[in-house]
Amino acid sequence: MCGIAGIVNFDQSKINPELANGIKKSLEHRGPDFSKVDYINENVALIHTRLSIIDLDQRSNQPMYSKDNRFSIVFNGEIYNFREIRKTLEEKGVRFFTDGDTEVLLEGFVHYGSKILDLLRGQFAFAIYDSLEGSFFLARDRVGIKPLYFSLLDEVFIFSSELKAIEKSGIIPFSADYDSYISYLRHLSVPSSSTGNKNISKLEPGQYLVINKEKSILKNKYWDPFSFEVDHSITENEAILKIEELLFESVKYRKVSDVEVGLFLSGGLDSSLIGKIMSKNTNSDVKSFNIDYQEHFQGYEGEVDEARFAASHIGVNLIEDKIQYSDFKEIIDNYSFYQDDLVGDEVGIPLYFLGKSAKDNGIKVVQVGEGADELFYGYDHWIRYMKLNNLLRPITKSRSSSFNFKSHRGNMLSNILLNRTSFAGGALGFNLPEINNLLVEGITSEYELIHFVDNKWDDYFSNKNSYLSKWMTLIDLQIRLPELLLMRMDKLVMQSSIEARVPFLDHKLIEFVLSVPESIIFDKNNTKPLLKKVASKHISEEIFNRKKQGFRAPVGEWIKKDENYFYQAIKEFNSTTGLFDQKYLNKVISGQDFQKKWYLANLAKWHMSRRSS
Repeated sequence: MCGIAGIVNFDQSKINPELANGIKKSLEHRGPDFSKVDYINENVALIHTRLSIIDLDQRSNQPMYSKDNRFSIVFNGEIYNFREIRKTLEEKGVRFFTDGDTEVLLEGFVHYGSKILDLLRGQFAFAIYDSLEGSFFLARDRVGIKPLYFSLLDEVFIFSSELKAIEKSGIIPFSADYDSYISYLRHLSVPSSSTGNKNISKLEPGQYLVINKEKSILKNKYWDPFSFEVDHSITENEAILKIEELLFESVKYRKVSDVEVGLFLSGGLDSSLIGKIMSKNTNSDVKSFNIDYQEHFQGYEGEVDEARFAASHIGVNLIEDKIQYSDFKEIIDNYSFYQDDLVGDEVGIPLYFLGKSAKDNGIKVVQVGEGADELFYGYDHWIRYMKLNNLLRPITKSRSSSFNFKSHRGNMLSNILLNRTSFAGGALGFNLPEINNLLVEGITSEYELIHFVDNKWDDYFSNKNSYLSKWMTLIDLQIRLPELLLMRMDKLVMQSSIEARVPFLDHKLIEFVLSVPESIIFDKNNTKPLLKKVASKHISEEIFNRKKQGFRAPVGEWIKKDENYFYQAIKEFNSTTGLFDQKYLNKVISGQDFQKKWYLANLAKWHMSRRSS
């Protein structure tokens, strides 16, 4: 895991070394072991900060060059099957001088071009510069585990692992993207290629980009979860055996490392099953980590007892830590800076402290259970939603655009009846009627991004081979996972220089799960039925059948301790932007929905921190 960046001045002007070094410094939390700026020529620079995990020797430092010096690479992530790819290339006569995956990735690109992406199994964001053509090739992994941002403004092209590295460079000015802000209110993240900054874009999951010396940008989608079809010939027993095989393979791949690999352990099915597989055939105990709160709160009783039981059962060491309000106050002023892009989920706060705990205990790499709920139907509200859809049918053929109920339950009912997008994703901040009331002018035609999910809904259900249950997984693979859950994991944990690996999101496993028939993978009375059958072979029923609590943070209780601090940020934001109707905003602020207050305060602090920088 590393930090990468690059700059091209297309007008051939010389890159300012202070500027390049500033970008490097801003990424060093991602790679504290080695950092470097390389000037390919006066107007092209590559920047890399390294977290040494595979081939710890300095020979694997980056930027790295092909043997003829035509190609140079900066790479963030891990290619788990690099040894297999290396063997194939060696059979073609390629000689390697390192034992790492970066050289394999570079030589793979030299031999296969963009087709190397089809061979990669891992999590990655990388950029390769072709000095002969004067072009850059940028790519992001299939699921979006690793981020990659870029900007082309006037004569400058710049890219980086983090939005704030580009913003702090001073090259690209901040310009608030209200379209992204409004979409954030709906999804708690920003879909598609947009960011909160109008001048900066992000590469989407499963996408690569080529920019040539004429400043022409070509994007291509090389992997799309919507392209996989259900295979009705798969039996339940075949599905259980195949998922077990793929999960074991995935966890084994994510143990590939020259440093110790730990585990974030909640004590539930997902992390416990990963931990059990990790602990098999190993000579040393796996270190696992759990965060609890000093003060428990309504709706969340903590998971430390469950984590202790699971750790004892699966044979891993558990390292516990607690956070309290003073810890929250310590991070809150910098939280919008740490989270980087617009991410509304407050769970980034405990993740930040989990990362610190791992670092304090000598761990650089952890495996985590993200993605299992989305793939295997782990949410009770998904089941309730499917039951509701079995009872109701649309009363109109065309989608109604009128806004009705503001309550989530009433809004869902009206969406189903009026043939609208009734499941916009697993992360929901404000629904459309609420946003329409919150905005001074309502949802006008200038706000297009907020309907990104609605357009995907229409496209998907225009196909006769569409399934509502599959849609729920697919849309979370499109928005919630890559732009919210995985970004909070990457940005907040990487503040402590910790790499997170997600075995449930191995693309081979995802592709198979998407092909499994609904009758096998979904149960209207039980969450994760198929995964539980796999887990029953390896962990206690007390673990995989325990009531799901979910990883949360007591943000409402924390806001109550200093409400004016949060409300002031919201008021300052609105006085600056004029985006929200003051009367409706006051109603939200004076209400009892503290989650919504957090979402607004988070947006406000994110905007104001950039406006003042």
